[in-house]
Amino acid sequence: MRKIKKLLYIYRSLSLLKKFLLAPALGLLLVLPFYIFAFFSMNNINNSVKEFNKELNPLQETAYKNIFLLEKAVNDINSAIAAKEIEWIDSAEIHIEEIRENLHKFFQSSYQKDAQEAIKALDAYYKVARDVSQKIIETDNNYRNIESDTKKVIENYKALDTSLKNIKLKIKQDIATSVNFIYESTTFLLLNGNLIFLVWFILSTLIIVIVYRDIKYKINTIVKDSKEIASGDVDFEKRLCIVSYDELGQIIKSINVFINKLHKSHEELSEAKKELERLYITDQLTGVYNRVKIDEIIDIELKKQKRYGYVCSVIMIDIDLFKLVNDTYGHLAGDLTLKEFSALLKSNVRDTDNVGRWGGEEFIIVSPQTDQDGALSLANHLRSKIEEFTFTTVGKKTASFGVASCSEDDDIQSLIDNADKALYRAKNSGRNKVVTHNA
Repeated sequence: MRKIKKLLYIYRSLSLLKKFLLAPALGLLLVLPFYIFAFFSMNNINNSVKEFNKELNPLQETAYKNIFLLEKAVNDINSAIAAKEIEWIDSAEIHIEEIRENLHKFFQSSYQKDAQEAIKALDAYYKVARDVSQKIIETDNNYRNIESDTKKVIENYKALDTSLKNIKLKIKQDIATSVNFIYESTTFLLLNGNLIFLVWFILSTLIIVIVYRDIKYKINTIVKDSKEIASGDVDFEKRLCIVSYDELGQIIKSINVFINKLHKSHEELSEAKKELERLYITDQLTGVYNRVKIDEIIDIELKKQKRYGYVCSVIMIDIDLFKLVNDTYGHLAGDLTLKEFSALLKSNVRDTDNVGRWGGEEFIIVSPQTDQDGALSLANHLRSKIEEFTFTTVGKKTASFGVASCSEDDDIQSLIDNADKALYRAKNSGRNKVVTHNA
C-alpha cells in the first residue's frame, strides 16, 4: 500500500511532459514523434493560459469597473442636481476621467476600435450631462428646453452604456474562445497520443491510457468550471480541488485565484450597488427618503387606489420661521435642527408611513390606506410632539401641516399641489396649524 502511495506521489509530481515520456522511455524511445507533438501542443496550451491570465482577465475586470464607474458618475450628477450644488459635478468628472483612462488600456488590444467608439460616446454623454445639470441647478429646474435636453442626456447615456457593455461582451466571448481552444487542443493531444501508443507497444498503450484518464478528468473539470466562469454562472463558494503539481495544477491554481478575484469583485460590486441604491433614494443630511423615492411611493399608492380602491393621504410639513434659525444660529445649527426634526417625525409615525424631505425645511409623509381623518389625526399628533420638543441650540419650534387625500382623478402632481395649498393656508392663518385641502 505504501509503495502504491509513493508511486502515485511520484506520478503526480511529474510534469505533463514527463508523464507523456513514461511510455516512450518504456517503449525504448520508439515514440519520439509523439514527444515532439506533445511538446508543441503543450506550448500552445500554456500560451493560451498566459493570454487568459495576462490580457483577458485584467481587461474583463477593467470592463466591469467602467460600468460601475459610470453608475457612480450618474449618481454624483443626480446628487448634485438634488442638492443644487454645481461643484458636486466635479466628483462625477473624476469617475468619467477614470473611465477614459481605463478605455485607453484597450488601445493595445484587439478592442481598440470599440474603445475609441466608447470614448466618443463618453465625451458626448458627459458634455451634455454636465451642461444640462448646470442649467437645471442654475435655473432651479425651470428652463425652456429641459425636457428635450433631459431626453438627449438619456439617449447619450444609453449609447455609452451599450458601448461599454459591448466591450464587456466581446471580452467574455474571447474568454470562452480561449477556454474552448485549451479544451480542444488538449483533447486532440490526448486522443492522438493514445492512438500512437496503441500502434506501438502494449505496455506503452497501458501507460498512456492511465495518463489520459487522469489528465482528461482534470481538464474536463477545468473546462467545465472555466465555461461557467465565462458564462457568468460561477459558484463563488466552489473551488477546484484537484491534487496536481504539473502544468494542470498551475492552471487549476490560476483559475482558483481568478475565482477568488471575481468573488471579491462581486462582493464589492454588490455592496457598492446597495450603497448606491440607498444614496439614490435617501436624503443625505436627514437620512429620510428624498423626492425621487417619495414620487415612486406616491405613484405606487395611486395605482393601488385606481385598481383596488385603496385610499392614501399626503401630509406636507414646513418648519415655521426656519430662516431665522440659519440667520440667528448659522447653517450648522440649521442642519442639526433638520436632523432632529426628521428623527422626531420618524419616531412618531406608523411603520407603514413613509417620511421624506421635500426640500429645504419642507418634509412630506405618505400614509398608505389612510383617509383624510386618519391623516388629520396623525398630523395633529405630530404637531403636538414638535411643539413640545426642545431642539438643540434653537430651543422650541413649531411646524405647519397641509393634509390631502387622493381621489380617482388625482395624479402625483395634483395630490402634492393639494397638500401644498393646504400647507400654504396653514402658514398664512398663523402657523403651527393643521389644515386639510377641502377644509
